[in-house]
Amino acid sequence: MKKNYVFKIVFLLLFFLINSKSFSQHTDLVDDSQTQILADTTKSYFIPDASHKGMKWSRTKNKWFTAKLGFAPILDYNANFQNQDSKNQVGTQESRFDIRSARVMVSGKINFKNPWQYLISVEYKGFDRPEDADQIGITDLKFVIPITKNSDVIVGKIKETFIYEMVGDAANLPHFERILNPFFNSRNNGVIYRHFFLNNRISASAGAYSSWPTSDKSFSNSDVTYTARITGLPKWNNDGKEFMHMAIGLRYVDVKNNIVRLKGKNESNISSYYVDTGNLNAPHQFNLSLEQLWSLDNFSVLMEYVHNWTPTYDLGMQQFSGYYVTGSYIFSGEQRPYDQKAAYARRIKPTGKYGAWEIIGRVGSNDLETRDVHGGINNHYSLGLNWWATNYWKTGLIYGVGNLDKNDVIGVTNSLQFRIQWIY
Repeated sequence: MKKNYVFKIVFLLLFFLINSKSFSQHTDLVDDSQTQILADTTKSYFIPDASHKGMKWSRTKNKWFTAKLGFAPILDYNANFQNQDSKNQVGTQESRFDIRSARVMVSGKINFKNPWQYLISVEYKGFDRPEDADQIGITDLKFVIPITKNSDVIVGKIKETFIYEMVGDAANLPHFERILNPFFNSRNNGVIYRHFFLNNRISASAGAYSSWPTSDKSFSNSDVTYTARITGLPKWNNDGKEFMHMAIGLRYVDVKNNIVRLKGKNESNISSYYVDTGNLNAPHQFNLSLEQLWSLDNFSVLMEYVHNWTPTYDLGMQQFSGYYVTGSYIFSGEQRPYDQKAAYARRIKPTGKYGAWEIIGRVGSNDLETRDVHGGINNHYSLGLNWWATNYWKTGLIYGVGNLDKNDVIGVTNSLQFRIQWIY
C-alpha cells in the first residue's frame, strides 16, 4: 500500500475517534470473557499513568459499532561488543537507539446479531516489516466472526497460527525479541478457523494464507501457506494460578518460485542476519513446532522447539531447527494471566504501588547448518530484569551473549539492550 493511502487511513481513524477509553494494554484482540487479563484501572502507581477519566476521548460506541483507540510505542537502545571473528563474519554491529515500534490501533465490535470483533493497526516500521518495505504500513486488518458458541473464523491480514512467540503479544513476553524468526511469517493474508473444547481447556485452529493481493504477484504465482495449532491445558489449578500449557503446531509453505530461504538476526532488531541458508531450490517447506509453558504462581518456564524440512532439488532433504527456554521469576508474586481463547499468557498486572519486578534468563539457538548448507549456528544466552511499572508502562534491561558458529569460526557478540514501552 502506498504511503499516501496509509496517511489517509490514519487521518480518517483519528478524525472518527476524536469524540471517543481504552483499557487494552495488549497489541492483539482480547475476548470479553477473559476478564482476568484486562487492565486493573482501580490501581494507582508510583509512576503516573493514563486514567479512565483522562482517556475518555479514546473510546466511542453507537448502535452499529464500538471503537477503542490504542497505542504501542516501543523505544530501544542496543549496545554491541564483538570480537574480531564476529566482525569478520557479520560486520561491525552498531550501537544506537531504535524506534522498535510505533503503532496506533483501533479495535472494537461491529454490532451484528452475533457481534464481530475487529482490529486495525497502522505502524511505523513494525516488528517484522521487510527492510525494503515502506516505513509506515498496515500491520493488522483483522475480523473475528463468531460461528457457534465455541468456534469462530478470523479473516484479514493476520498472524499465522504457528509459534508461541508469534501468536500473542510479543511486546509482553518475558524476553524482548523473538528468536525463532527463521521459521515463521509475522503477518499474512488469510483465514483461520478456531474451535474450543472442554470449557476452553483445548483449542484447535487451522489457517490458509497467501501473500496476494498485497504483493505484486498474481494469485497463481503467490506462495500459499497452511498452518495448524492444537493446544491443551493438562494442568489448571487455583483458578489458573498454577497451569501447564502444551501445544503442537504445523506449517506448510507451497513455494511458487521454488526459492526457500531461512535467516535470523542475533535477537536484535538492528543486527545483521547472523544465520542465513541463502536461496535453496525447493518446491516447499514443512515446519513442526512444540510448545510448553509451566506457570507456578510467580515462577514460569516457557519452552519452544521447531524443526524444518526443506526438500531441495539439488541437495536433497535439508533439515534445520531452533529452540529456546525462558525462565521468569516475579519478586512481588504476580504472574502472567492465561488467556484461554488465545491459548497464550498475557501481560503482568502489577498489584503494588511500585509495580512488579521480573528477573528472566534465556538460552536459545537457531541451527541452519547441514553438511550441504552452511547457514551457521547462532547460540544465544541472556539474563535480564523487567520492571512492569504500571498496567501500561514497562522498562527492561537484558544482557546477552550470542555465539555464531559458521565456517569453522566462532564469533562472539556481547549485547546490552534497554527497552521502554507503553502499551495502551
